[in-house]
Amino acid sequence: MKIHLLSGFLGSGKTTAVLQAARLLMKQGIPVGVITNDQGIKLVDAGLFSSQGIPGRQVGNGCFCCNYNQLEAQIQSLEQDSQPQVVFAESVGSCTDIVATVLKPLRMRRPNAAITISVFADIRLLHILLSNNQPVFDDAVNYIYFKQLEEAGIIIVNKTDLASEVQLQQVKQLMAERYRDKTIVYQNSLDEDSITHWLFLLNGQAAVTPASLDISYDIYGAGEAMLAWFDEELHLQSAAGNAARCAIELMRMIAERITSLELPIGHLKFLLNSREKISVTATAGLPESISFAESGQQATLLVNARVQTSPSALAAVMDDAIRQIRGLYNCEIKNYGRASFQPGFPTPVHRIAD
Repeated sequence: MKIHLLSGFLGSGKTTAVLQAARLLMKQGIPVGVITNDQGIKLVDAGLFSSQGIPGRQVGNGCFCCNYNQLEAQIQSLEQDSQPQVVFAESVGSCTDIVATVLKPLRMRRPNAAITISVFADIRLLHILLSNNQPVFDDAVNYIYFKQLEEAGIIIVNKTDLASEVQLQQVKQLMAERYRDKTIVYQNSLDEDSITHWLFLLNGQAAVTPASLDISYDIYGAGEAMLAWFDEELHLQSAAGNAARCAIELMRMIAERITSLELPIGHLKFLLNSREKISVTATAGLPESISFAESGQQATLLVNARVQTSPSALAAVMDDAIRQIRGLYNCEIKNYGRASFQPGFPTPVHRIAD
């Protein structure tokens, strides 16, 4: 079995890459499985894979390293139910030190498995941070970002289709100077040729063991504590038959309010009616137009927000947006579960430093 670990900051496009890779492999008759990971338990990405018929599991309430035994259990569960030849395990975007805490323990427990790690980076955010053009996140959050790149076997500079030619060339130059010892791939994960090339490169990475990080867990933990997590499942009802439109306007209002308050967005994800995923990141707002297939009196919306602020401030933004949409569209919005918190201090189950 091949187990491909994915790391990289919030909003770097890991899920899109996994989704496209899983589709490609399944089309070739290769059984796959996906394990998603988050500090919370109501995950947009888990719902997305389920809606696409891709066998999946999730590790919640903490990162892979702090829930290593749960990760092992979910791999075994996939083996028993789906017998996948390839498993993609996508770590939460605020996590680092994956080599020492996940990859090396997995290789010890599964010596016959081919296990790799790829670290993803959104080219637009990477350009900003490498160029020092403007501050986006606190220094402790940036520490996590660059530690992720430091431990990479392969760095996937992702979303190249969204960068200008000038940005692309500048990033290539800066990356060549800073990470000359890394395999660096420039990728558009919506392009099948790019995904095919990435999967081909992974085949040669199983024998490569990146070095464990020299890392300060105090700074790492401080960076995670600066990020607020907010998850909420909402059901909308509209007598006018435009519940999906109300949900879209709610997404728009949430994104606009967070942006207007100048709160740095790690990732803001929505899952509309259990199948349509819409994302906002530090470098990309909500699409101007969002297509949706149906009208109707009911809609569901799952919200995952990861923002540099306090949990109470983020919850207040959500409450205000819901209140405004109720008034503007005369719709009913019911809450079927909410969690608002900061990640706990990272405490890995295993850590192999050598």
